[in-house]
Amino acid sequence: MLSAHKAHASAAFTPSTREAFAEQLTGFETGKGTVRLPYDQPPPTALLKAMIEHRVIELERDGIKWM
Repeated sequence: MLSAHKAHASAAFTPSTREAFAEQLTGFETGKGTVRLPYDQPPPTALLKAMIEHRVIELERDGIKWM
Protein backbone atom coordinates (compact mmCIF):
# COMPACT_ATOMS: atom_id res chain seq x y z
CA MET A 1 0.00 0.00 0.00
CA LEU A 2 1.26 3.48 -0.82
CA SER A 3 0.14 6.83 0.54
CA ALA A 4 1.16 10.33 -0.51
CA HIS A 5 1.95 13.16 1.91
CA LYS A 6 3.26 16.70 1.65
CA ALA A 7 7.00 15.85 1.88
CA HIS A 8 7.08 12.08 1.41
CA ALA A 9 5.30 8.94 0.29
CA SER A 10 4.84 5.99 2.60
CA ALA A 11 5.02 2.34 1.61
CA ALA A 12 3.24 0.01 4.01
CA PHE A 13 4.18 -3.62 4.52
CA THR A 14 3.55 -6.09 7.29
CA PRO A 15 5.76 -5.47 10.32
CA SER A 16 7.50 -8.79 9.65
CA THR A 17 8.46 -7.66 6.13
CA ARG A 18 9.76 -4.33 7.42
CA GLU A 19 11.75 -6.14 10.12
CA ALA A 20 13.25 -8.55 7.57
CA PHE A 21 14.78 -5.56 5.75
CA ALA A 22 15.66 -3.46 8.80
CA GLU A 23 19.38 -3.40 7.95
CA GLN A 24 18.78 -2.06 4.45
CA LEU A 25 16.31 0.55 5.77
CA THR A 26 18.68 2.30 8.18
CA GLY A 27 18.72 5.47 6.04
CA PHE A 28 14.92 5.77 6.06
CA GLU A 29 12.38 6.69 8.70
CA THR A 30 10.25 3.65 9.46
CA GLY A 31 7.21 2.80 11.51
CA LYS A 32 5.74 -0.50 12.63
CA GLY A 33 5.32 -1.62 9.01
CA THR A 34 5.93 1.53 7.00
CA VAL A 35 8.83 3.09 5.16
CA ARG A 36 8.91 6.85 4.57
CA LEU A 37 10.16 7.77 1.09
CA PRO A 38 11.16 11.46 0.87
CA TYR A 39 10.35 13.14 -2.44
CA ASP A 40 13.79 14.75 -2.62
CA GLN A 41 15.53 11.34 -2.90
CA PRO A 42 15.22 8.72 -5.64
CA PRO A 43 13.12 5.76 -4.53
CA PRO A 44 15.06 2.62 -3.61
CA THR A 45 13.43 0.58 -6.37
CA ALA A 46 15.52 -2.57 -5.94
CA LEU A 47 14.87 -2.61 -2.20
CA LEU A 48 11.14 -1.99 -2.63
CA LYS A 49 10.96 -4.77 -5.24
CA ALA A 50 12.71 -7.18 -2.85
CA MET A 51 10.31 -6.21 -0.05
CA ILE A 52 7.30 -6.76 -2.30
CA GLU A 53 8.61 -10.17 -3.36
CA HIS A 54 9.20 -11.07 0.30
CA ARG A 55 5.66 -10.02 1.15
CA VAL A 56 4.19 -12.16 -1.64
CA ILE A 57 6.12 -15.20 -0.38
CA GLU A 58 5.05 -14.40 3.17
CA LEU A 59 1.41 -14.50 2.09
CA GLU A 60 1.47 -17.35 -0.43
CA ARG A 61 3.85 -19.75 1.30
CA ASP A 62 3.47 -18.89 4.97
CA GLY A 63 -0.14 -17.69 4.99
CA ILE A 64 0.73 -14.46 6.81
CA LYS A 65 -2.21 -12.11 6.38
CA TRP A 66 -2.16 -8.35 6.91
CA MET A 67 -0.92 -7.54 10.41
